[in-house]
This record gives sequence, C-alpha cells and structure tokens, in this order.
Amino acid sequence: MCITLLRLGFYPTGARAHKTSIFLLFAREILVWTPYPQTHTTRVWSPILGPKEEMTRAFALFSVLALAPISGFAFFPAGIARPCAVVPSCLKSSVDEQQNEPEKSRSTPNDRRNFVVASSFVTISASFFSPSLAFAAVADDIKSGPVTVIGCNGRTGTECVSLLLRKSAAVRATSRGGAYIVSDDAEDELKAWVVKSKADGILNEAVCDVTSSRDVASAVGGARAVIFAASASKEGGTPAAVDNAGLVQVAKACLEAKVPHLIVVSSGAVTKPRSPVYLFLNLFGNIMSEKIQGEDAVRKLYAGNSASGGTETYTIVRPGGLTLESPLGAAALELNQGDTKSGRISRADVASLCVESISYPQFTGGTTFECYNADTGAPLASVGLSNIMKAKTDGKEEQFISGKERRGKNFQELFRGLEKD
Repeated sequence: MCITLLRLGFYPTGARAHKTSIFLLFAREILVWTPYPQTHTTRVWSPILGPKEEMTRAFALFSVLALAPISGFAFFPAGIARPCAVVPSCLKSSVDEQQNEPEKSRSTPNDRRNFVVASSFVTISASFFSPSLAFAAVADDIKSGPVTVIGCNGRTGTECVSLLLRKSAAVRATSRGGAYIVSDDAEDELKAWVVKSKADGILNEAVCDVTSSRDVASAVGGARAVIFAASASKEGGTPAAVDNAGLVQVAKACLEAKVPHLIVVSSGAVTKPRSPVYLFLNLFGNIMSEKIQGEDAVRKLYAGNSASGGTETYTIVRPGGLTLESPLGAAALELNQGDTKSGRISRADVASLCVESISYPQFTGGTTFECYNADTGAPLASVGLSNIMKAKTDGKEEQFISGKERRGKNFQELFRGLEKD
C-alpha cells in the first residue's frame, strides 16, 4: 500500500480519470497482497488451491467491486475498454520522446495517469485468473535469486526449506543425491505445497556434494543467500570433509559468486574443549574440533573480503540441544554470545533464525551467536545434564546470567544489539 500512496502523490486531484486510477491502484494492492491462509506471509495467494484460498480470492474480488461505484469506474465492457484504449497513446508519446526530444520528457500528467490506469487494470485482470501472474506482479518486492539450502534433507535443512516455501521464497534445495525428500510422516499440507512449488518453479533441486568444488559453485551461483545446514554423517562424509573443508569451500564459493549472505549452522560449546558437551560430541569423529576450525576459517575469509571492500557477510548460528518439537517463536528464544551458555531448541526454531537472519543483515551480518529456548538456558558445565532431564531454568534463583543475553518480541528485536565478531 505504501507504494500505491507514493504513486498517487504524482497525480493531480479532482479528475474523474484520476479517481479511476486511484481505484485501480488500490484494487491491485488488495488483490496482489491478499494473505496466505495459515502462514506468515502476505505476498500472493497460496499455491495450494482449496476452499480457503478461493474464499480469500472471492473476498478480495468483492472488495474491489464494492469500491467501484465510489471510484466512478464500472466493470463493464465500456469501462474495461477505456483504460485499455489509452495504452497506444501512452506508447506513442514515449516513442515521440525518443525520436524528437531524447533528453527532455514531453509526457503529460494525463499520459502518465492513463498509463498507470491501464497497467493496473492488466495486473488486476491477471490476478483474477492466474496466481502465478499475481506473483510476478510483486516480483520486484522479492530480492532476486533463490535461497540455497545446502543439506536440504537433514532435519534442520528440511525445516529451512519448508519455512522458505511458506514464505513464498524461491528455494534451491541441494543434497548429495540432488532430490529434496519429504518424509512419509510429514503433514499432507507440506507434501502438497512441495509438489505445487516444484511445478511452479519456486522450488528447484540440485546436486551439491560439498567436497566437490564444481557442485558447490553451481549450487551457490546466483543465490541471494546460502544456508549451510550440512554436517557429517555415515553416508555424507566425515566431519573434516563436511564441517570443516566443505564449509570453507562453500564460503569461498559464496565470496567468489558475491552471494550477499552466508548462514552457517554450527553448534553451541564449540569453543569450549573442556566442557562436557564438547567432550562428548567430539567423540564422534572429532566433530567439534572440525566445526570450530571451519568457523574460524569463515570468519577469516570474510574479514579479508571486508578489508578489500567486499560487502558480502555471514552469520554463524550455534544451537543448543536440538529437538523435534514445534517452534516456539522469537519471543520464547534467547540468544547469547561468548559460548558460555546453552540449552534446548527445536530444529524448526533454528530454521527460523537462519531464514530471518537474511532479512536483517544489518544486525546479524558478521556475527556469531548461540541460541536456545529462554527457559532452558544454563552454563555449559551443567547444560548437558539439564537437557537430558528436560529441566527448565527460567526464574530460578541459581539461574546463570552471562550478561550477553538477547531477547525480543520478534526477530528484529532479538537480533538488534548483537556484537560483531
């Protein structure tokens, strides 16, 4: 709506045609920004067609028709023909400017108003009949390029893909096999969403073995952000190959391709080799040692890039003990820095932190932070046992305070104030 109001400021008031243009611009905003049912986005209609979506579309159409008498615009053949008929004169005016006076605009307010009326009508008409065309109408509002998720079939990676799709963001889901696999126990709504997103080209799949420089370069090229959610596994590679060398290779490729933002999923306690959590997890292929080496290399690479005038940035997310519980949202989370405190957190909330970090690079860029449910935060010396017992620590007298805790009602508040590395 803000875009519409700004546009209206360029036109004189009082004319009947002007009221028509106001109506059409307002109607276009209603139709294009009709919210998705049961999601957190307000971009276009849901790609999953169903009664709720049709009801939303019907409501938007009713709103437009109800406002038509006020604007003086009638949805009849004559009314429709009027804005369409002005297109040739507008185009002719543009051609005349190029041929006769290339350095001086000769278009009149009436020409500009008529062109907006016509273009608005085309947008509205397209919105009635094709959700995909409605999506194209707001393409300028969505930053160009997909978000690449590396490790899309891991438990955290698949949560990232799911959340991005629910936000109507273009996704490039990458894995060693090249296919994004939805588990059999996933919700039917998600399964249908994935099928529709693939058909619409919103979700694309690609092969990416992080040990292959060719795969990595192809996976990150043209992306507006990359989420590194891969980690060592029996089939996928050792910690040295994935969590260290693989991460470094992805970071280098992102800088080479000038990807604006790299988000890395690491682990809490990774800098504390004497902590119980580190000692236990490091038994599995020296994974904690490899993770911190990968982290350090990323920070060094981006520091050198920044010193050379590069604007690309990174965010390293260190979750606590991961669960498969439902997401609690920003208000229930706590961020910390210094790697002195951890807790439990759902993979879905970790995915939210990764995805939302992309929207707030001014706060998250060049930062490393730990994350966990606010009511489970505990010092590293005792957090392992606390997580096993599923203990709650919030409000207890012996609650540990590091002094670098961050909380907020939303993700913007949660991220604001993070210290740069």
